[in-house]
Amino acid sequence: MTRSARKRWLASGGLALAVGALVAASYQLTLFSTAQARSTDFLFKSRAGEQARSTVLVGIDQRSYSELLPQHGALVNWPRALFARALDNLRRAGARVIVFDLFFDASRPDDQELVAAITRAGNVLVPVEAQGPKGADPRPGVAQEFEVFVRPTLAIGAVAAAEGFVNVTTDQDTVVRSLPLLLYDGHEELPALALVAVSQFVRRRTVVDAPPSAGVVHGAGRAIPLLPSDSMLINYLGPPSSLDRAGSFRIIPFVDALQGTLDEALVRDKIVLIGLTIRGMDEFSTPTTADTGMWGVEVLGNSVETILGQRFLVPASRSATIGAIFLAALLAALMVATMRPAVATLGALGALGCYLVAAGALFDGGLVLNLVYPPAALLLAFVAALAYRVVFEQAEQRAIRSVMARYLSPSVSQWVLKDPDRLHLGGETREMTVLFCDLRGFTTLTHAMEAHALVALLNEFMTAMTQIIFKHDGVLDKYMGDALMAFWNAPMDQPDHARRACAAALDMIGTLRELHADWARRGVPQLELGIGINSGAMVVGNMGSRERLAYTVLGDTVNVASRLEGLSKEYGVRVVLGEATRAAAGDAFASRFLGVVTVKGRNEPLSVYELVGRAG
Repeated sequence: MTRSARKRWLASGGLALAVGALVAASYQLTLFSTAQARSTDFLFKSRAGEQARSTVLVGIDQRSYSELLPQHGALVNWPRALFARALDNLRRAGARVIVFDLFFDASRPDDQELVAAITRAGNVLVPVEAQGPKGADPRPGVAQEFEVFVRPTLAIGAVAAAEGFVNVTTDQDTVVRSLPLLLYDGHEELPALALVAVSQFVRRRTVVDAPPSAGVVHGAGRAIPLLPSDSMLINYLGPPSSLDRAGSFRIIPFVDALQGTLDEALVRDKIVLIGLTIRGMDEFSTPTTADTGMWGVEVLGNSVETILGQRFLVPASRSATIGAIFLAALLAALMVATMRPAVATLGALGALGCYLVAAGALFDGGLVLNLVYPPAALLLAFVAALAYRVVFEQAEQRAIRSVMARYLSPSVSQWVLKDPDRLHLGGETREMTVLFCDLRGFTTLTHAMEAHALVALLNEFMTAMTQIIFKHDGVLDKYMGDALMAFWNAPMDQPDHARRACAAALDMIGTLRELHADWARRGVPQLELGIGINSGAMVVGNMGSRERLAYTVLGDTVNVASRLEGLSKEYGVRVVLGEATRAAAGDAFASRFLGVVTVKGRNEPLSVYELVGRAG
């Protein structure tokens, strides 16, 4: 792994761990619990609704209310005989359990008719409402105690098959998502009406088999998972039902039950819930509601179906969620560290999409993944890692680019920027071509020209020559007074490095002719070039001290190239090639044999050639 890649990995990993720790702390402190609850609501809304299998509703709807209003007045004044008659008809139709979601807490003169009907049925459950929580929230496994319980009259309560409370848990956003299963009335624990109804339906002698323990309560023959608040998540079947469209629950108008005109097949061997189904009355916000609320009797029905069908929802454990938070953050950092930003963005969005799809699939199986904190960790870590990469790495690249622009062509610079470690400290041995170029006759001008004009002339020459080197993707090694040095085949592989150097030399000669035309008008005398080119093994790399480095070459091949540049004056030619360069350039260029020489520092004789021009 390169140094820059390792640095990116370490920075991205550190940012991921920091983001993970921050998000995990927010999760532990439940800072965004409402957002998590609302995101789970989306899972309810996104899935297809289901039909209740064992529960039907008998609704006191607008039609029932309108038909009974002229004779009996408001609902609170309806005689108990009406409910007794409806009970008898439901009993005859074969209802297995009949549950009132209506309160009969005040005695009436005709209570005996209802008492008698309840006695005849033998399967009627009546509600209790707890009011005024006593003390602070209890510890897990201990039922909340209440000051007051609104119960049915003694006569009705005495003949009912059982009682159960109808309280639900309303979250901070007023949405009903869960149901407490046990409350304490000061003497004993009272079970939820939904739990009692299921126990009666499955013919269990006891409602609660064991007190809550380890996040589970055993009731109605089922192990029911609990939230830390000792409530059960209600697994809603679908959106609110209504009389004019099909919903999760079949609703029978109360007047049909009263008059005996109901379809008996709808209630036979079912749990029948009797309650209000008038729009605007006894409605609650639920995860599946949109424009309209859900009637309390239907919330009760969903609670019954959740317990009866064991359709329990279990949130992912804290340890699993925290693990998912850190995993998501590290995954985002990994993508930013190893991919191009555009690809990493697509990868992050893909990972987020996969998580949401998995959350939907697992939700259908009863496992509730956290849809806030792991996605937040992924997105925040991605943004943090990407910001680091953009701000710091691009700043580093700009600094590198500004330095490289002095001695590398744009195309080579771009290649190096993909991995700055290609210009590593130290060296490597490579087969390369090196070029030395000297402006002949320039020294004599120092006595004939003003300093500023002399510098301007030299800068003009060096600029033109440097552009030619960059044109052929060479590396400008250094300026040496009125001379320069360049090389090819490093840092980027250039198999045709000898040809590139020869082409650059010929272009330098042609460009100098163009400069002469302009210089002559300014009174500058004719100047000549001396160029030496040699190919072979040499050491290349960043050399120098930690305070100052130079990307350069060294070795015998380099020394010979410098000597060849000096020989150009002796032979009276512009460009002298070493034997290896001539062989590597091949037939692309025309050359002329000059002779065999022995250069300083080298014992073996060397054949040298003049570069005449391009072949053909």
